[in-house]
Amino acid sequence: MKTVLDTIDPREALTILGPSKAKIRGGDASAKTSANWPEPMLRARADVLAKSKVDSGGLRPAWLRYSGNFYRNVGDALGDAAGHGRLLLLSGGYGILRADEPISCYDRKLRLGDWPPGVLEDTVIEEARRIGATNVVTFVSASADYAKLVRRIPWGSTEIGGVLVTIDFHGGGAQVEVPRRLAQAFGAWWRRSPSDYPPGMVAEVLGRRR
Repeated sequence: MKTVLDTIDPREALTILGPSKAKIRGGDASAKTSANWPEPMLRARADVLAKSKVDSGGLRPAWLRYSGNFYRNVGDALGDAAGHGRLLLLSGGYGILRADEPISCYDRKLRLGDWPPGVLEDTVIEEARRIGATNVVTFVSASADYAKLVRRIPWGSTEIGGVLVTIDFHGGGAQVEVPRRLAQAFGAWWRRSPSDYPPGMVAEVLGRRR
């Protein structure tokens, strides 16, 4: 299967993944929360977390907090990407997270109405520029606000190329099958193994690729 992903080096791009409702509880009570983000995002995050259910049982790196179907199926590619330092996770409670950012266990789905217009979008673009990435590749469900957020980013007015990877799946068991296939798609891209892309994978170009 030939896709636009074949032309993008995953180790040079900024990768974005979604979260999951299922999470691993507990963590390190002595860990410190890192907060090296633009002030508008931090203010919005504080407002949203104040209205969310947050567990005070300790912090875990964001990529180790989630335990849904994507995270159960993604394998070693996730840890490799997190260690590479160019991975963001979307979050209903925290907005935008770097993979290694320590977070609490929380319960809040992303609702775009919770966040001031442009704050999350600008944060993604600023992070891509900070690390020198000219492409941003996102793997999320097509039906959730996570995909709406990525489509809302004004890619055309930036020098950054955007690609949204979703799964076209209409059968039963989508809540299991879609994240499983997204995990397969991300793993195949990270390993540069296009023959392993799953059925129904759609790679949508949102902005000019560089």
